[in-house]
Amino acid sequence: MSAYEYLVTAYGYDFTNLNILECGYHSCGTETALFRNNNNCYYIEANPDDYKNMVNQPNANVNNVFNVALYNHNGKIKFTVTTLCGNSSICHSEEHMEELQRHQANCIDIQVDCITYPHFIRNVIKTSIDVLVLDIEGVECEILKTMKELNASELPKFLVIEAGYDWHDRKSLLTELGYTIDFYQLNNVYLTHSSFNVNKNLSLINKINSENRQFVWENKVIFVNNLV
Repeated sequence: MSAYEYLVTAYGYDFTNLNILECGYHSCGTETALFRNNNNCYYIEANPDDYKNMVNQPNANVNNVFNVALYNHNGKIKFTVTTLCGNSSICHSEEHMEELQRHQANCIDIQVDCITYPHFIRNVIKTSIDVLVLDIEGVECEILKTMKELNASELPKFLVIEAGYDWHDRKSLLTELGYTIDFYQLNNVYLTHSSFNVNKNLSLINKINSENRQFVWENKVIFVNNLV
């Protein structure tokens, strides 16, 4: 199932008329495709080739697709484009670089525009985000740190984030921001903000967690699920 399908089945919430933001490779449509008919979907994609593919899709809303990197400041930043699809990033961890080398991926450094999440919602789209899907290959912690300046009303109600090699640090920041982990699904983690009351399908959530007791990638345990 996609992020959309997990969200609508796990929570008793009307997922229509919302602002959705997807960052990273999956902004090509994998995670939020089913959101589009009834919601306002925004996409941030720093990889120039992926950006071109997105804006050239049939019925693409080009005004809602941004060729920029989400990061901890506004300006310019080095961005590493890789030939391993979906793995381009501002910063790769040592484990990620070793993974790319094992797959014999070529890497090319380019310069791209970068922007912070607070600046994006306050000054670019000028609206808060209800659902944030964050998969940006190792820069997640930098984005989460910038979100500390936001008011609770400006934080996403729902957050879907990749666990990643630095999951311990990501988890600590998410807890500090007021998020509750509801369930793990493979390498994705689904969270809700504590200021937002939503009914949860606990039987389904417990089932998902019981089926995902840990995630192992490249022979490394990324997380152990202590929710079961």
